[in-house]
Formats: sequence, C-alpha cells, structure tokens
Amino acid sequence: MRLLTSPGLAGVAVLRVEAGERAAVLACLRSPAGGACEPSPGGPPLRARLQLDGRDVDDVLVVERADGALELHAHGAPAVLDQLDARFGVTVAAPRGAADQLLRDAMSRAQFDVAVEQRAFDFASELAALRRLPAAVRSDARSAALARSRVAAALVRPRRLALVGRQNAGKSTLFNRLLFRERALTGDTPGLTRDPVAEVTTLGGYPYELVDTAGEGDAASALDAAAIERGRASRAGALLVGVVDGSCGPDPQDAELFAGCAIVVRTKRDLPLADWPGWCRLDASFSAAEQPPQALREELGGLLVAARELPVPGALGGFAALDEAQLAALKRADVDGPGGSPSA
Repeated sequence: MRLLTSPGLAGVAVLRVEAGERAAVLACLRSPAGGACEPSPGGPPLRARLQLDGRDVDDVLVVERADGALELHAHGAPAVLDQLDARFGVTVAAPRGAADQLLRDAMSRAQFDVAVEQRAFDFASELAALRRLPAAVRSDARSAALARSRVAAALVRPRRLALVGRQNAGKSTLFNRLLFRERALTGDTPGLTRDPVAEVTTLGGYPYELVDTAGEGDAASALDAAAIERGRASRAGALLVGVVDGSCGPDPQDAELFAGCAIVVRTKRDLPLADWPGWCRLDASFSAAEQPPQALREELGGLLVAARELPVPGALGGFAALDEAQLAALKRADVDGPGGSPSA
C-alpha cells in the first residue's frame, strides 16, 4: 500500500492498493449495509467502512483503477495511517528532488507556482548548458540564476521572524491574529509570555517562522528574568519586528532594541494614541480590535517584502537553485574560463 498524498496532518489521505494486496484490503471493507465492498472498473467511488481487528477504524471511499489497483481515500489522521501501516505496510514515495519537496510542503500559491515551474527544469542540464555559454554572456546568465536563487531561497526556507518590544505592547495579540487562532496567552498581566512561542506561516506569500518573545521590562522574579533572556536568545539571526503599544508610545529605552528591527509597528490604534517621537521610526499602525486577521497579514507581509528587498512572489522566470547543494554547484560554475567544467 503506497501513500499518494503528502505525509503529515491532512484532511484526506489517498493510498494506492496494488493488485496483489487487493483481496486482503477488500476483506477489511464493508458496505454501509454491512455487505462486501465490490468496486468495479469505471464504476463510481464506493463508500465503505474500514474494519481492523473486528472494529470500525474509518469511513472511506474506494475507487477502482483501470490497471486493477484500488485507491483508498481515508481520513488523514496519523492514527488511521498508523493502523493501516501496521496491518498492510504503508510506503511513502520520497520526493524526486527539491522542486517535488517544495510542491509537497507548499503553504502559499507563490510556493506552489515556483514548485510547478522548477519541476519543468532539470537543474543539472540547465547548469551544464550555462557552463557551455560563450564567456561574454556566461557571467550575466549565472548572475541572473543566482538572483532567482535568492528569491527561491526566501520562498523555500522559512525566515525566523521575531516580535519584540516591551511587556504588554500587544505582541502576543498580533501573533495570534497573524495565525488566525489563539496560540499565545494574552492579557493585561505583564510577562504572560515566557518561553518563546513559534509557528510557521506565510506572510506576503513568503514563509516565516513567527516567534512571540517575552517582553522587555522589569523582572518581578527569577523566572521572569530567565524568560526575558530566552526571548533575547531567540532573536539571534532573526528578522525583527518592533511592536509598540500605541497608547503609550515608544520609550527612550526602546531605541537600542528597535535599531536592529526590519520594521516597527504601532498596535492598539483604536485607543487614544500617545505622541510619537521623531527618533523612532513608524512603518504601520495596527488594531487587532478593528482589523480582520487577513488585512493584518497582508499589510505586514507587504512591509516585510519591501524590507527584505524581495519581489512580489511568484514564478521565477528561469531555473534556480532550490537547496544548498544546487546553490553550491551554481556558485562553483566556471564563469571566467572557456566553460565545460565547474571551477574548484
């Protein structure tokens, strides 16, 4: 039995049942009336109850394929697949390359479009063709491929994005709205966020590992002090978004913190706003109470695309490196000599 859909949490899992497995699988299927499940070539999908060890496991659809195999459309819960694996053995086809892996993992339309585009290219063949180009055009072609690869990297690998600011700035509320769910605790009590909370999402079409960190401020206990230190450690190497409570405004102590931020945003714009000092940048004002989550996501995503100097995401317009191995090969491509082999 082979899993045709991507592994992981899903609403539906589609499995291919080979001809040699057919009888054993059909023996575990019952029609809604309790009779045998008897699919036929060209016939409609049949609803059936999957029974293992004398108990119902799932409600499935069975489709007869022209080659004699069956398709089993089951619910994608890991517990269901684990039981099928224990009984019949479920194999998962490995992706054939970086583009196939991106197609499996795609969370946005932009990632999907790039995956489909890059599947049409054979990277090794494209790289070999680049090396054969005349020296006069080879360097420009390689530079263009590297530029496309920079965008591809931003689309393939989630960038860590940390929300930073003082306690009660509205970081956790913004974090929850960007994820469409109450992932982090929120409230008026300072220091509710202690351990950094991280989730992968897409903003503006690009993937991010969004991190909510403990707010800067007075540490009432050793636990609070440790939480602040963990929050600071989680910012290492991350793209930073400074978050300010608009009803309070930035504090002079925020200057050092926001100096390293890609963007600074003001929250709680539905409340009376404090004066905004000239020394502090301001890229956007948000209101979790007034703006729907999708509007927040679109505005912040657009700001991040501009801050990272990335194009509107979509198809790249040519072959590109999608993983570190491909990028290393592209960087080694001989652009100074006559071509034909990579430089050392």
